[in-house]
Amino acid sequence: YITSTSRVGYGLARNRYFPRAFQFVDRNGIPWVSLIFAFLLGLLFLLPFPSWHSLVSLVTSASVLMYAGAPLSLGAFRGQVPEQPRPYRVPGASVVAPLAFVIANMIIYWSGFETLWKLGICIAIGYILIGANWLAFPADRPPLDWRSAQWLFPYLIGMGILSWQGQYGPGNTFRIPFWWDMLIVAAFALAIYYWAMRTKLPKTEMMELVARQSGQDELPDTGLQH
Repeated sequence: YITSTSRVGYGLARNRYFPRAFQFVDRNGIPWVSLIFAFLLGLLFLLPFPSWHSLVSLVTSASVLMYAGAPLSLGAFRGQVPEQPRPYRVPGASVVAPLAFVIANMIIYWSGFETLWKLGICIAIGYILIGANWLAFPADRPPLDWRSAQWLFPYLIGMGILSWQGQYGPGNTFRIPFWWDMLIVAAFALAIYYWAMRTKLPKTEMMELVARQSGQDELPDTGLQH
């Protein structure tokens, strides 16, 4: 988890959402600043959790939340740049993508409110870090594309409310009956998915991002050795 998290920090820095120092790599291409940060952050996360099991539940939910973005990306790319060369083409993406998003949100919901409210705090900390970097380094500010991300906050808040009112985990109210809760989560996930598809980036802007990323991938990872 530490090594994979360090790569997330490295990627965020390359996209200008994290400070530039997170891009620093050694001669082996290891993002050592991001690796140290991930290690210290992992130690910090051990403090508020009563057991290893509760920490693993949080990490699992965070991982699923991260991968829940993949179906959204698939739907957006298939709709805007279908001709883009790719090593593998998922068949039936118009069905697979929303179905995968529903399944991912089911797993998030099943993790329980006790896990999700802690995950919400982690997400808030992440936004604080991104906001601090955005204010501290105006020359490197990336476009935030609020229009295309307008669904994100309702999605996070909505999943929190459904989990709080649902049937899984301590701390919730159990007001939504069993089976109805999963039906509502599925309907909510589909609504968010198609909302995100309607507000996705324009085709020209997405093609520019793809071209820029392709150019970055041709650069050696050790271009910032410190």
